[in-house]
Amino acid sequence: MEDSEPKVTGPSIIENNHVEAAPPTDAIRTVLAEVNDNVACNADNNDTNPKKDVAWGGGTDLIDSDDENQGLDPGDKILRDLANAKPEKKKKKKKKSGKKGAAAPTGFEEYYVDVPVTPEQYQEEMAIYDLSITFSERIETAIQRYVAKRKFDSERKDLFDKYMSYGGVDSGPKMFGGGLDQQTLEDSSAADIATMTATNFVDFDKHDPRSSQYVVDFDGVLKGFLSSRLPAAFNMETEQQIKSHVAIIRNFLNYLLHHDVCPEYKDQIDAARDTCNVAEKQLFSISQACRLLPGDFNKACSVIFGGQYQGSYIGDHEWTKSLNFDKGMSEDQARRIFLAGLAAHGDNEVYEKYNKHVTKKKARIVENIATDLEIVEMECANPEILSYYNSKENPVKGLLPLGILRVKTWKNPEHAPEDLTEEEELEQASKPPEIKTYTFWVEDEIMSKLFVGMKFTARVYKLSFGVWFLDTVLGAYCSFYRVLPNEKMLGWREHKYLPPRAVNRPPDLQIVTRQEETEEEAASKPLSGEGEVGEEYEQGEDIVVEE
Repeated sequence: MEDSEPKVTGPSIIENNHVEAAPPTDAIRTVLAEVNDNVACNADNNDTNPKKDVAWGGGTDLIDSDDENQGLDPGDKILRDLANAKPEKKKKKKKKSGKKGAAAPTGFEEYYVDVPVTPEQYQEEMAIYDLSITFSERIETAIQRYVAKRKFDSERKDLFDKYMSYGGVDSGPKMFGGGLDQQTLEDSSAADIATMTATNFVDFDKHDPRSSQYVVDFDGVLKGFLSSRLPAAFNMETEQQIKSHVAIIRNFLNYLLHHDVCPEYKDQIDAARDTCNVAEKQLFSISQACRLLPGDFNKACSVIFGGQYQGSYIGDHEWTKSLNFDKGMSEDQARRIFLAGLAAHGDNEVYEKYNKHVTKKKARIVENIATDLEIVEMECANPEILSYYNSKENPVKGLLPLGILRVKTWKNPEHAPEDLTEEEELEQASKPPEIKTYTFWVEDEIMSKLFVGMKFTARVYKLSFGVWFLDTVLGAYCSFYRVLPNEKMLGWREHKYLPPRAVNRPPDLQIVTRQEETEEEAASKPLSGEGEVGEEYEQGEDIVVEE
């Protein structure tokens, strides 16, 4: 067989070992021509080595003589390799995660401590907090520097400003609302920058140390704020929320001690810090107790005898059976709970009166009082009562045992005073305040959330056979509850006289005043609108009359 010269027609694409010709390009023709020349030169060498070096673009390549396509045209083989070569994948650059380093401390962390004061800072603070400077100026400087060194979010800033306002420190816009330029920042000290960016100020009328109108009382102001203002303005449902709110004020008090702002009031600040610890516990207990009071026994009394909870049961409706929420207390369940409590705590006198009134159908409410009460004693269920609730004689299984809650009346300073005449006020002042005591039966589980000294406003009822019950608890307060006059001054501004505005009136009307009229003139001129001639009216009031 005659050797035939390889015919190269162009690039080829191999599919299932089948070679298809494709139109060649000029660049590929040049490369193939060089390859054919090299192959022809090497054909004269009878080398027994199955692999031969072939020049390729200035380098060398190895051609495998044992390749399964050994009979394939060398040019087509090279083109096949070129066609099957996979392009190199570009390595994707890793994107930055965008995570920054650890956030800078806000100054309100649980275990945050101010860094030690350097000698230079100490000398500076000795000058700005010198006792020769009035307290109002020192506390204003301390507040401004404290705010500059803390990172407040919106809720913390709102609470801190309300606390400052309650304590007589005004909160307003910054002195320089447009910000400070770089030159000002470089030429100013830290104290000057804090002053220029401050939003808390002490009024000038409080700078006079001889003024007896204002009294410095850290603990008193804090008790008023935590017991009356804070629960009304912020969410206090969870323990974490309460601790977060109180921690802001404790953090400020710690700052005052750390920088020795007012050493003459150190005892007051220490007492205020103790109040923070007490407030955290009591506020959370109040939050839990308000969700549980008045308790199942008192609700049962209310359902049976006509209190607030009577008629509130909706569990007998078809549409409520598939819903999962409190449907109220039925009358049958209320009677079983009431009888179990009466059997556990009622004495012989109560039994006799109850049976008598029930037989004659005279069991009813005889007293209805809305009053303010303070807890003076709590007595949990004794072993005898506990054994009764666990015995077979108990009409309802699974009932919570009842304890005894003893309270006394107290005067809520938030309530408006009684409308009395001067004689009645003098008579009331001459007598000691009347204190009444009440006894209620409350579940042990609820009493575990209460504490001696806790105050609350409630509506209480007395039944005809001598049993008192809590119908509604309208509010609960800390043991140190107080309302300060400061709350009435929130948002108050000095009044300015404004001249009366001119009013366009018809020409046939004129304005006269009571001072300009004589009695005869007033009686002779009829008033427009309702009323008869000569009717009484306020002195100085404008009267419209016809000419």
